[in-house]
Amino acid sequence: MLFSNPVARLRKAHYALEGLPDTITFPQHPACESEDLLPLVDATIDDVAFAIVAADQEYSAAYRRASALRRLYQMAREAGATGVDPAVKSALKRSAS
Repeated sequence: MLFSNPVARLRKAHYALEGLPDTITFPQHPACESEDLLPLVDATIDDVAFAIVAADQEYSAAYRRASALRRLYQMAREAGATGVDPAVKSALKRSAS
């Protein structure tokens, strides 16, 4: 099967590239509100480097969110909560004792 899209060809060529996006974003100056999407096929090496920074920031935020949710879950369970109990109220009970 032939792919006319160069990004699709790269995805097919190597399993580590299967996650390549069609477009990238990168950090903008704080005064700029719009985040323009840039087609990956048009991206320069510098564009890709800045997109890595943006992706790392997204990853870090998602990791912190997942860690906080995991800790909330653990605290609620340690307080004796079951699956139908409110997580935040249960965690607060544990932290108050």
